[in-house]
Amino acid sequence: HKNYLASNPNLTTDQIDLLDSYHQVWDVRELLAENSKLTDEQFMRFFNDSDVSKNNLAQNRNLTTEQIELLYSTEGVTIEWLAAHSKLTDEQFMRFFNDEDCDKNYLAMNPYLTTEQIDLLYSTEGVRKHSLARYSKLTDEQFMRFFNDKKVYNSYLAQNPHLTTDQIDLLYSTEGVDKDYLASAPKLTDEQFNRLFNDSHVDKDSLAQNSHLTTEQIDLLYTRGDVNNRFLLTSSKLTDEQFMRFFNDSDADNNYLAFNP
Repeated sequence: HKNYLASNPNLTTDQIDLLDSYHQVWDVRELLAENSKLTDEQFMRFFNDSDVSKNNLAQNRNLTTEQIELLYSTEGVTIEWLAAHSKLTDEQFMRFFNDEDCDKNYLAMNPYLTTEQIDLLYSTEGVRKHSLARYSKLTDEQFMRFFNDKKVYNSYLAQNPHLTTDQIDLLYSTEGVDKDYLASAPKLTDEQFNRLFNDSHVDKDSLAQNSHLTTEQIDLLYTRGDVNNRFLLTSSKLTDEQFMRFFNDSDADNNYLAFNP
């Protein structure tokens, strides 16, 4: 279905134009506006199209500084989408932070925050620290501050894809942490992978969802009869040999391979 193509964030300029040229046949424009890396010309084409919601553009993670400015000043745009998804300059961040119409909890979901911005949000009353713990790239000092904060559940930290080896080990040994999150989100060492793999309390499907698996780890999970292969199909970086193995496997749904980035 062409809507799936339009949802692909890796489309080239020509591919975006090709899909857009069929917009009267397929309802793809809002998906292109939300997901694609657009040229300035393509951005303005969607911006000036009354059939495309500008809130779809506001959710695009590839916006330039100037495009963010334009959307911020445009009536009807939900500025929280910009706060949560955009790579903001320091000046733009502070404008959102001081804007009474912007819920700061959306800023806390932004994966591009600087160390100083994380500190500012952490110390701001009413901001949900769970979002900062889950999405932000934290310094060691910030990680330990969250870890020792009784108001922050460590299972949110376990979902952070930027964890270091030592942070993963600390969370693994901490009572109450959901180890399935550790299995699925961060980049694991071989020793950490094997520890989680052999842990009877960890669902192997969680490991299969980890996008950082090595070739050998993918093979190990594939040979088990109790792992849902669709997670490997959609999340793993496959070798050509592994791709063809899945492709020719009658038990594997090739539609899931098509979602693999």
